[in-house]
Amino acid sequence: MRKFLLLIIIVFLAGCKTTTDGISSAGYFDTGGRTTYQDKDWNVEFYENCDLPDSHSIRWVTEGKETYLRFTLKNNHIGGCSTDAIARAKAPYWERAEIKQTSTLKKDNTDYVLTFRARFVKGFTYERESYLQIHQTVEGCKVGPAMMFRSLGGYFGGAHITDIIGKWINVRLHFNLEKKQHKLYFDDKRIFSSGYYFREVKPCGEPHFKFGIYRPGDEEATGERISIVDFDKIMLVEKKKK
Repeated sequence: MRKFLLLIIIVFLAGCKTTTDGISSAGYFDTGGRTTYQDKDWNVEFYENCDLPDSHSIRWVTEGKETYLRFTLKNNHIGGCSTDAIARAKAPYWERAEIKQTSTLKKDNTDYVLTFRARFVKGFTYERESYLQIHQTVEGCKVGPAMMFRSLGGYFGGAHITDIIGKWINVRLHFNLEKKQHKLYFDDKRIFSSGYYFREVKPCGEPHFKFGIYRPGDEEATGERISIVDFDKIMLVEKKKK
């Protein structure tokens, strides 16, 4: 009986987020056995929909009274999704450290505002490095992302990595999936607007957010080729119709 109780305690502690200073293991577990991610100042929950390339790819970090989620991606960190090890879209493979929203977004004429804090700690000077996606693939509906927000060789539209590296920035995204409209702001500066869609939201698709780092692999790359980004205070608000 004593061994059984000890096992329960160990499992419980493994599923809790450490709150001491420094880097801590991420881990909440839902009833499906998935690792999920949500902090007290978030109103959106996420989970690991693909295996992570490394045990340190996603970690909770606590600094003072603030806790945030850190994503780290290194060279040859091939993602755990079924298509990541396959050559496609002009890349031999795809590297990924990413989490997926547990719920879905409305496809009708709904105005949303997504806000969060982001800090690009290192890297993001490589090609096609996504940090945020509105994807739509679900079981039985294999379609690509509706929207991707990324760095193209260090450029984020109206901002460059050298302007924001190491700094917390307030990100705000206004979007409407039916109207195909969006406006993205870094610290109230508009980065770009409307038309940044890759695909229509398909009837079978279920739009949802993906946060993290997703980029094409490079067989000729040397060294760590490391990128690190922090996210905090992820909030999604549905705007009231006038």
